[in-house]
Amino acid sequence: MKHLSFRILFMCVFLPPVLYIFSIQGLEVYLQNTWKSDLMGRLITNPDELLAGQKKVQEEIRGNIQAYLNSRWLTGLGPSARIVVRTETGRVIYPSLEMHQTYDLQADSDLQSLSGGRDASKVAKENMQILEEGLVFSLSVEIPRNTWLSNSVLVFYILIFTGILCLSYWSNAREAENLTRQQERDLKDAQQRLQQAQSSLQEATAKERAYREKIDSQQKDLNQAVQRLQMTEQEALAEMEALEEKLHESKGKRQEREHEIEQLAGEVDRLRSVQALSSKKREKECAMIRKRFKVLYKKTEFHDRAVEGFVHLPDDMQLKAEEVIHTLDRDPGLIRVKRKVFSKKGEVSALESVFAYRGRVYWKKNGKSKTEVLALGTKNTQTKDLNYLEGLS
Repeated sequence: MKHLSFRILFMCVFLPPVLYIFSIQGLEVYLQNTWKSDLMGRLITNPDELLAGQKKVQEEIRGNIQAYLNSRWLTGLGPSARIVVRTETGRVIYPSLEMHQTYDLQADSDLQSLSGGRDASKVAKENMQILEEGLVFSLSVEIPRNTWLSNSVLVFYILIFTGILCLSYWSNAREAENLTRQQERDLKDAQQRLQQAQSSLQEATAKERAYREKIDSQQKDLNQAVQRLQMTEQEALAEMEALEEKLHESKGKRQEREHEIEQLAGEVDRLRSVQALSSKKREKECAMIRKRFKVLYKKTEFHDRAVEGFVHLPDDMQLKAEEVIHTLDRDPGLIRVKRKVFSKKGEVSALESVFAYRGRVYWKKNGKSKTEVLALGTKNTQTKDLNYLEGLS
């Protein structure tokens, strides 16, 4: 019992009878609802025979109920059904007295044999009256104790919880064995660690002795160092005075550097103003060049990039460039093309021609039978010019 949990034991003892009771009650409710819903539509299956007087309503209902109950295989395992069928006025249709009075039934059969049959019109009238009153159907199912069905449910729960009890016992027993083995391993590990700790303690004791000896020797060295420090204190003071003099000298040099920086800043401002004047001058030159090209070269159009590149060229390269421009304006076919410049889409965006060895001119023909000079520059500005051409495409 030491391997069993009290909670599992209590559950396995308490739950089987409780579940047995609720299961029996649930089966009774289930069978009652199922059989009731099935019988409601099967009480009367031959209404034509009833209206013709061939059979009484009581016989029809009794036969249908007995046939239905005989078709249910669970009725052989113990469940019993209590069925009552009455009219809304309280007249009992099933079970009727004819079911219990064998003598009366036999008498009726004798009378039928003597008279030659029932009065069909009288039976039909009675059946019609019963059907017009309406039928009230009630059914209750009970599963008696000590039947096959109830005993099967009880045995089922006993087997399940017995299996749970056995599994719990085996699981706890294996867990206890594993715990015992683990404790034995932990004990061995603890003993090994204890032996290691003892050996480490012995080593630490030996090291402590060595450290004490070192501390004593270092204490002696420290005392000697203090004595030497007191002897060199005056030397340190003299060195500090020399450092202060050097500090004053560095301050003076720093002031001189600051004065030089101020002068350089003024020079930078002056150069910036000069650069601004030169940029304005270049703009004027660009405007003049653009007007001159427009007058001289009627068949050629110039982009701003080409005009600016022409202005930045040296004088000797400007002459060579204008010579190329003159040839382009007269006949572009006379210009030697070094390579084609392609756009990112794989199309030809411009043609590259060389002048004065280092000069580069980028041009193309447009749809108006004119030549467009896209950019002018040198080998140093080639990368920027190509990026500009990609932006155009």
